[in-house]
Amino acid sequence: MNHLEGLNTPQKEAVITTDGPVLVVAGAGAGKTRVITHRIAHIVSQGIEPSSILAVTFTNKASQEMRSRLEGLIGPMADRVHIRTFHSLGLYIIRNHYNLLNLK
Repeated sequence: MNHLEGLNTPQKEAVITTDGPVLVVAGAGAGKTRVITHRIAHIVSQGIEPSSILAVTFTNKASQEMRSRLEGLIGPMADRVHIRTFHSLGLYIIRNHYNLLNLK
């Protein structure tokens, strides 16, 4: 699948810009999730290991939607991409690195 198919010019620019971070700001229904999932698919197609990618969302619903769309783009490799909410990422860090935080 062509990961740029169906994207408008600003969306394509955000997808193919892989040198550093990209800030995607748009209103509801403008295609932010689409841009992020297509960008992940593009990065994976460039040879980046899916397990080295982290996507952070605000809600569980958004996280599930992102994973579903990504599965449609890259198939089973989507399971290796870390897609988390801010809260679940914080919990993951605390659970796995509590000793670095001087916690028991």
